[in-house]
Amino acid sequence: MAKQDVIDYLETIMEESHLEFDWAVHWNKRQHTIEVAFTIYAETVPDLVVQDVEGTVNKENIIQFEDIICFYDPEKSKIRLDDYLAAFPFDLKKGIEKGFLDTVVKMLRIVVTEGQSDLLDFATDPAIETFEMEWNETNFESTLQTAKDTNRYNKERVDYPKF
Repeated sequence: MAKQDVIDYLETIMEESHLEFDWAVHWNKRQHTIEVAFTIYAETVPDLVVQDVEGTVNKENIIQFEDIICFYDPEKSKIRLDDYLAAFPFDLKKGIEKGFLDTVVKMLRIVVTEGQSDLLDFATDPAIETFEMEWNETNFESTLQTAKDTNRYNKERVDYPKF
């Protein structure tokens, strides 16, 4: 069996997690990034007009929300951290610990589940004017520490993909 890289491992744990949202893993070789894009949907009340940050207005009674988390090399990646829900630096040569990736996916499930609920509220309550998904860094760090403290953190590293 071939050795897993970060992308293989991420895709495996996300598939095994049976996440209830659409997702895809993308490798941007030029930017030295690995992105996990995800999408959630909500049905709006009739005649509710929703405009996104780019000025696009929904044409049907369904709105779609997309966001991305990113793993990047702080030395080589030229990205805007504000463009992502969360961004995680890593060393291209050392790779990323499996326990770290496991915790990211666990938190992503929680954040997107809460986001789905908030999006549904936004889509059905005209009094709610904005929707934005939030990554709680404090909760993430706490979950990471709990995994380490309870010996459920896998220190084995997966490598950055080879060209």
